[in-house]
This record gives sequence, C-alpha cells and structure tokens, in this order.
Amino acid sequence: MRTLLFYDEQFPYAGERPTADALERMKEWTEVASAETLAGRLSEGGWDTLIHLHGPYFPKAAWEAIESHLKDGGGLVHAGGVPFRRPVRELNGSWHAEREQLAYHQRMDIHDALAVDVSRVRKLKASAEFPILQGREELFGIEPTWGLTLHPTKASDIPAEMGACGPMDAVISPLLIGEDGDQRERCAPVVMLEQHKGDYAGGRWILINQQLQAIFWESEGAAALRELAEYAGRGVTELWLKPNYAAYEPGESPQVTIQLQALSRTSVPAQAWQFEVRLIKDGSGKPVWSGQARSEAGALQRDLQQLRLSIPVRLEPGLYRITCEAVSESGERRNLTQAVWGVDRSLLQAGDRLECGRDYFRRGGRTVPIVGMTYMTSDVARKFLHLPNVQRWDADMAEMKRAGINLIRTGIWTGYRMIMFADGHAAEDVMRAIDAFILTAKRHELEVTFTFFSFAPEAWEGVNPYLDPRSVEAQKRFVASIVTRHQGTTNVHWDLINEPSLFDPKRIFEGPVTIGDRFERKAWTEWLWQRHGSDIALLQERWNMTPGELPSFEAAMAPSPDDKLFNSVLQPKKWGPWLDFTLFTMDMHNRWASELIGTIRRCDPNQLVTVGQDEGICSQRPSPSFYGPVVDYTTVHSWWQNDHLAWDGIFTKTPDKPNLVQETGIMHVQRPDGIAKRTEEELRNMLERKYAYAFSTGGAGAVQWIWNINYFMDNANESNIGALRADGTQKPEADVSYDFGRFMNEAAGIFDDNRQLEEIAVVFPYSNDFSSRKLAYEATTRAMRTLTFGMNVHPRGIGEYQLADLKRHPAKVIIVPSAHNFDDAAFEELLELARAGSTVLWSGPLRTDAYWGTAQERLQSELGETFHANVLREETLQLAGDRYAVSFGERKIGTLAVDRPAGQPDGELAPITVPLGSGRFIWCPLPVELNERWEPIQALYSEAIQAAAVSPELEWLKGGGLPGIYGRKLAFERGSLYIFISEYGVTTDIEVRDPDSGAAYRFPLERERTVMFTADSQGQVQTVYRPEEVRIVRHQQV
Repeated sequence: MRTLLFYDEQFPYAGERPTADALERMKEWTEVASAETLAGRLSEGGWDTLIHLHGPYFPKAAWEAIESHLKDGGGLVHAGGVPFRRPVRELNGSWHAEREQLAYHQRMDIHDALAVDVSRVRKLKASAEFPILQGREELFGIEPTWGLTLHPTKASDIPAEMGACGPMDAVISPLLIGEDGDQRERCAPVVMLEQHKGDYAGGRWILINQQLQAIFWESEGAAALRELAEYAGRGVTELWLKPNYAAYEPGESPQVTIQLQALSRTSVPAQAWQFEVRLIKDGSGKPVWSGQARSEAGALQRDLQQLRLSIPVRLEPGLYRITCEAVSESGERRNLTQAVWGVDRSLLQAGDRLECGRDYFRRGGRTVPIVGMTYMTSDVARKFLHLPNVQRWDADMAEMKRAGINLIRTGIWTGYRMIMFADGHAAEDVMRAIDAFILTAKRHELEVTFTFFSFAPEAWEGVNPYLDPRSVEAQKRFVASIVTRHQGTTNVHWDLINEPSLFDPKRIFEGPVTIGDRFERKAWTEWLWQRHGSDIALLQERWNMTPGELPSFEAAMAPSPDDKLFNSVLQPKKWGPWLDFTLFTMDMHNRWASELIGTIRRCDPNQLVTVGQDEGICSQRPSPSFYGPVVDYTTVHSWWQNDHLAWDGIFTKTPDKPNLVQETGIMHVQRPDGIAKRTEEELRNMLERKYAYAFSTGGAGAVQWIWNINYFMDNANESNIGALRADGTQKPEADVSYDFGRFMNEAAGIFDDNRQLEEIAVVFPYSNDFSSRKLAYEATTRAMRTLTFGMNVHPRGIGEYQLADLKRHPAKVIIVPSAHNFDDAAFEELLELARAGSTVLWSGPLRTDAYWGTAQERLQSELGETFHANVLREETLQLAGDRYAVSFGERKIGTLAVDRPAGQPDGELAPITVPLGSGRFIWCPLPVELNERWEPIQALYSEAIQAAAVSPELEWLKGGGLPGIYGRKLAFERGSLYIFISEYGVTTDIEVRDPDSGAAYRFPLERERTVMFTADSQGQVQTVYRPEEVRIVRHQQV
C-alpha cells in the first residue's frame, strides 16, 4: 500500500507537532512530502492514502492534486480540525494563511463545520460498529472539535416531489465518540466518510476533527496513524444487513440478506469476507439461531453480491435482534445490527388511547403535555420504510424515551407510487415496515403521528389531487391499506397531509392556485351558486363585472395565480374573485379531508386525525380556523416567523380543540461568506424559546423537526436541521427535549382543561388576508407584539368567520385590528357579542364589506354618516386628553384608508364609544396597528382594557418594562404555570406577583433563555425548568 504523508516543519500547523522520533517511525512506512513537493508527488498518482496533519491549513497550489487524488477514489486521513478550510500560499518568501473559506471543503461535499462545546464530555469511546479505534481512545484528549455539515446529495430521485430525497452518495460514521456524565453522545472528534457513489466513489476518508496533542505523539500515535491510513487505503466495501420484512406474523420464518460490493479503486487486492449471523430473542441474551456466510470482494469481484440466509425459526410475538460480525482477510471488522418483529397485537392494543380535551391531550385520565420529535431514521432518512432497520429505530427511540419525548411524528414524505404503484395494491414490505415502526414505538410507550401525504396528495392518474374522484378514491385505498392493519392500536393516530396547498401540486406554497380541470370548475360553480344565494347579479356586483363579462355562475373563472400584481395600474384588475376562490379552497380542503377521515373512522372510530400545516395562516392556504371543525386537533409549524412566535400559536388555537406546534426548528442562515450565522448554542436557545411559546399560548406541546439531520437531499438547509448532527451525536438543541421532557413530566399534574381562558380576543381579519390587498399580517402581528411584550397582556385569537365561538367562550375585550374590509355577517356577530357584554375595539375603516364595497348601514343610527378618505403621512389620535402621533410611512398613504365622521374632514380623530346592550363598541377611525409608532396602539388598547375591567395575570414588580421580555401565567384549578422568555440582549432580574395567591417570585432571566416553573394554588413552587441552573425565590406580598 502506498501512503503519502504531508508534513512540513515550516508550514502553518494546528496542534502539537509530531516529535522527531514519531516522524522517523512514520518514515518507515510512508513517504513524507513538504508543502513544495506535495502537489508534484500527488500528481504522479497511484497513492492509496494521503495523510494530512496540518488541520485546516493546506498548500493552495496543491489543491488540484489533492482533489484529483480524492476523485480517483484515494483514501484520506486528516487531523487537526476542519479539513481544507484555510488555503496557504507563498507571499514575499513566507507562508501566508488566507482567511477561513468554505469553497474547498464544499468541493468535498462538506458544506460547513460548527464548533462543538465539549465542556460536558467526560470520556471518549470507540465505535462499536467500526471498532478501528478500540484500545486507542487514550491517544485523543477531550479537545475542542467540530461537527461537520454534509451535502453529498446533489440530485433528487423523484424530482416532481418536493419531499424527495436523492442518492446516498456518502455516509458518515463516528469512529470516536465523546460521552457526558449521563452517557449522552455529545461529539465525534473522529469520523469516517465512506463514498459510495458520485465523484469520490470508493474513497474512505478518516477525519480527526481536533488538534492532536503531545500524548498522541509520545505514545502510539504514529502506529495509530498507520492503522488508519491502511484502513482508509482499502477503500469502501459497502455492506448491508437486510431482512426481507421488518415484521412477521407469528409462525412465519424470516430471511436475511447480506449485501456487499467492493467499491474501492485503490490497489488493495481482492479479499474474502466472513460473516457470522445470529438471531436473538429480545430479553433472552442467547441466540435462537446462528449461521455463517462467506464471499469474495475486491478487484476480481466488483459486482453487487447478495447472500441470502433463510432462518428456520418460527417467530413468536416480540422483538428479535439480528447481529452480523463481518471480518475480512485483512482483519477489517464491522458489526452490523438489525432487528425484526413478530407482530404482537396484544402489545399494540394494550393501554389507553390518546384523547383530546379542549386544550390538551389526555391518556388514561391524565393530561399529556406533548414533548415530541419528528423521526424517520438516522441511517437512510426518508427511505426508512423501504430500507427499514428496526434495531436502529429501537436504539433511537430508547434514547428519545430517556429524554422525556412522548410523541413521534413520522410518515411518508415521498415515493407514494413506490408504496402503491397500482391503485389499491400496496407493497407488503412497506406495510410491514410501518407495522414494525409502530410496534417499536409502542415498546417505548411513544405515541406515533403517522403522516400519509406531504404538500400535495398523490393523484394516481387523476387530474386534480383534491377533487378528481379517481384521485380521492385511490388515496382512500392507500390510507385504508395502512389503517386497516391498526384497528385497535392504541399508540397511533393519523396526519392526512403535511403542509397542504391547493390545488396545483406543481405550485405549492403559492396560496390558492387553480388547475382549471372539469372537477374544479364544477365544484367552483356549485360553491359560488351556494355562497351568493343563486343571485348572479349579486356576484356581478361583488366582482365588479358586467353581465356580459359574467353572464352565469358557469362563466365565473377562477383567478389566475400569475395575475396578483394589484399595485400595478397598467391594466384594469378584477379583485373580487380572490376572496371567493380562497374561501372555496378552504371548503374543498375540508371536503377532501372529510372523505379520508371517513375511511379512517370506518376502520377505527377512536383514532385521532389531524392535518399538519405550517404558518399558512398568512399565506392563504388551509388554516386551522377553517379546517379545525373536521379534525380532532389543529397544528402549526413554527419555522420562519421567529419574531412572532406568540402570534403563531395564538391564531392557530381554536376554542374547543388542542393546538400542537407539530413541527418546529431553526432554518439555516449563513453569513455573507457562507459560514453558518448561528452557533449551536444560539440554535438551542431559539428552539427553547419556540417550545416555551408553544406552551405559553395555550398549545398542547411542541414537536421538533427532526431527531437526525437528513443529508440525503439536495437541500443544504435540511443538512443543518436536527437535534443530532450528521455524525449521530447530539447537538445542544437536543437539551431542549431532555429539559422540557423532564419538566413537563413533572408538571403534567397541574394541566387540565379548565385552564382559565384569556379575557381578550384578537380577531384575524380573513376577508382582508384573502383579498388582493393584504394588511392582516402586519396588523395582527403588531397587535400581538404590543399586547404581549409592550403591555404584558395575553390574548387569544379568533377568526373573522368563526366569531360565533365567542358566544360559548366570551371575551371581555374583542380587538379587530385595522381590518379595512370585513364580512357583513361577521360584523353583525360582533355587534351581538357587544350587546351580550363584550367590549369590541375596532380600528381603521368601519364601513367596507368583504369585497371592498361600501357598507354604510353599519352602526348608522349610532354613528351617523361617515366618508371614506385616505390617511396622511402624519395623523393625530386624541385619547383621554392626550395627543398621540400616528405615522404612516413608506407607501402606506397609498394603501391605507380612514372613515371620517361627517363634519370632520380635517383635524384630530378620537375613538368613539357606542354603548350596545350590556357592552360597548369602541371605534378608532385610524388603522393604528399599521402605523410606525407603538404609543398610540398601546394607549388605545389600555383604554379598552380598563373600560372592560380586564384582570391582570401578573403584577410586574421588576423587568416588566424592558423590551423583549415576555412573561405570563397559565392558571389551572390546581395551580399555575409561569413562563418567561427573553428576547432581550441583557440578562436581567425579574420579579412578579401573582394577584390570586399573593405570592411574589424573583429570579434572573438569562438573555435568550427561558424560565418556567409551576406553583400550587397557594403559590408554593412545585417544579422548576432547568433546576440546576435556575433558582426561583418566593416571598409573600400583601
């Protein structure tokens, strides 16, 4: 084997340099190249392994030769930090190290590297699967290291599907793992990248991502490098251990396949592999069967080989583990593991089901605050149902259970036709993989939310995935193929679709997009006829069309998704259809969902069903306010709205059903130079805040996306998102699951469905958001930020078209923020609520209906005549004897309006209070939430809150006036949950008093972090989040 070592005494180096003795010993088995000779020697070719000791530093002039060596399948052993991060060139007779750059290692599909905090690591252990470093652990100290972000997949295996993965060109495995005192795997300072396909196919790279210290060179470091170099130089032999099914009916016998292929392109000769396979019934410790197999691999046998072993054992219900010890002639050793299930229906049907209350989930009469995790698998990502590894699932789920996670969200994001290629005929191997997954979760007492479709349902030759009966009936057969296998299973429920968009599957996330097929046109015509009372003249009026343009309901065309530039006046626009078409898609989504839910209910009427939606509330896609009635609970995926995380939860919580933050995580962002903008600790802090906001808004819990990073997509964003790094070790983000898992388990007894509801409700003006001039997002986010951060007041949300729910759950104050256009029937409901005792606060134009037409009849007798006008750049609001500047900057004087009372064409405007029944209607003519200043919004809200005698949740004694400090109390019958979140740049002392118990609490709130605790009804502290780091001081105040 030919090995080339790059080492140069004059060249920049990271860590302790090799001793002279170690260098001499290495020269016995390798050639040493200097910075000047490296490029030339490598370019000659024929090297099996390159050893690079200089950490991030490398000769820039040698890069092409290095890359060529790797593309030829050559091996690599790299030590000292992030590989190939800092090119070095000769400048004025000395070596000049350039700045950190990603370009070079990105050519190797290493997208980036993030520094890893090793302060909690207590010991290093060698990999059990690849035990090359067993006995060598002491050579490596606990040193700062790096986690690699990989992006080896540069294509999609199903380009038409957004959720598709791609070729698994490279696989990373930890060779040395750092564990903390709780046996959590915190880092992997030595990793191996095996190149299966692509430009570097056959290459094996061993990366020591920390600096080598004196102990390495003074002991057996040189010998260890030789072993690693020989190991890398052998190249990749791809090995798989695969059962033909992941689950078997009792009495069936399994079969396993050992799959191998020599991919190495180095000079290593052919070698034989010996395999020792064992089947072990879980809990017994003894094999119930063992077998052997042998095969050649290498230069003389490069084709894929499959060794099939039939196991003459009739499986009983339960878990069976499969081990395979693989040993090559050269001494290379690998331990492969698998597992299969003997289907245990008594296990699946044991225990209580998850049920829904008003706000929270329950099981067996006990509230279950959800601390969840999205999980597919940590080895093949979204291909987990096609390449199942039950042993890996079992190990991962055991760790999740230890963390306190109690729900897994999983499902099918891609490859629907691979599961049911012919309509009605599902692939049995995938069905059994699903069975095994649910069994494994049940073994660890984990609830499973299984998702059937993602972004758009598969159409199965239909023309419209939501409306074509061919498509819908095929989808029902697809769903039934899975659900019928789990009648009576108590730890599974169903998610119809992840983040749906209607209708065109080629244009997801764009809001309502017509396909224009015959099924859509028929449904659209019928829907319009029903909504407009069969009155075509009324539709013509609302849509601003002549009888010639719109002679019948059949002639009504859906709006074009490419005709949305309503600020343009180059051509006349028809604005009216957008509201109707968006409402139509909401109803059609519900019709579609009801069809699939009917299939599920006929299989098992007691299993829950939901729809997983992202922040579609502001993108005119199916919203919980509309789909809530047809599902058992609602969801939100809090990804992008990091400045509005309370808003996210408030407007997706419906009055009578739980709302789960079903996906949350942090999208990857980069500095202008491409390096990750956020550290791993900052990512943890953001995730922690997202979990805290989820519970603070009355949500049922939070589910992180995802347990393991998925680097098998042509998507660098996915390569960064997850609780575990690509190497399988836990990022600081994983702490959130452990910390919330422990706290929520301890605090669960305080939760109940008699949580005191917020006394203030804020209306989301959907007519505006579904129109061609969307102001609702800005208005509602400003309202929420003002209330929750500026005033320490916490509202609930309600939709414009769902106001009837407030009759069952009255609010003292109902705020309609700068709606502009508003539905007539909804306005009448507001008046009824006011007459019943609520204070309705309305800001902005009052007399504009849902279609932007005039509605002069609104409160005509109470307010008299008004006239529609434009806002000016600077307006003034008179309130309680004070004057507040109201400023409409940027382009808002061209988009916003005001209804002025007749006789007031000029001058200051003031709120007008209209008594109605036992309540009142307060109208502020100015759309204050859309102005630049906080003061008028806060003053207006304070007046309404005082008028309605709203009770404060907490009295703030210290810290309540600071920007970015969020804090509230959720009150229950047996006590309260207190949640405080910092978006403030300074650690600060907080002190609050609970007016119900009289207890006061004092604690420091660290910048970016969260403090939570519970107290009983007398104010005694019961549980504390992160008790090792947070101390709550309680004292009594009169």
